[in-house]
Amino acid sequence: MSDQILTQLAAEASRLSGLGFLACTAGNVSCLLGNSPFMVGMSPSGVDKGQLKATDFIRIDGNARPLPPDQRKPSDEALLHVRIYQAVGCQAVCHGHPAHAVAMSMAAGPNLVVSGIEMQKAFAGISTHEGEQRIPIVENSQDMEELSNRVMTARHPQIPAVLVRGHGVYAWGNSVKEASRHLETVEWLARIVWLCRTAGIP
Repeated sequence: MSDQILTQLAAEASRLSGLGFLACTAGNVSCLLGNSPFMVGMSPSGVDKGQLKATDFIRIDGNARPLPPDQRKPSDEALLHVRIYQAVGCQAVCHGHPAHAVAMSMAAGPNLVVSGIEMQKAFAGISTHEGEQRIPIVENSQDMEELSNRVMTARHPQIPAVLVRGHGVYAWGNSVKEASRHLETVEWLARIVWLCRTAGIP
């Protein structure tokens, strides 16, 4: 079962890489492999995420440490993934650096506000384009405990994603494909907001 979900995770990493969200070996993806004991399959550090195979993922524990006998280095942001699993109870996390979302994180305040856009419904649990949705934005930090606390404090229950200013998007879901879709949704919405502002549309 774990090999199957890791193969799916590798396929989604390749798709996100093809969209330009995981450029320059950046970004990372993971999936929950078990709760008793807690175990996550995490992408390795410094590799092309578009070329991942199931065997490339590193199994880590609740402190983001590789499980023996594996001694490879997981992503630098593995601890944040672990904290998201522990707080949210999701099945997968995708982190990327999509260009419009990163750009909008630099211009917006504490939230990227979207309203009346059909693609709001791509977030699980949101069934209408009507109303306003706020994607939280937090300040970046190289201290993963500090960044984890910021993400957990800022997240909105109805929005399965958080923007890190000048950095990228962390998105999660109840499956690999759902987490990947939520990352893509943030970028799509950010792009629409960007285009509207460029065109002078309120």
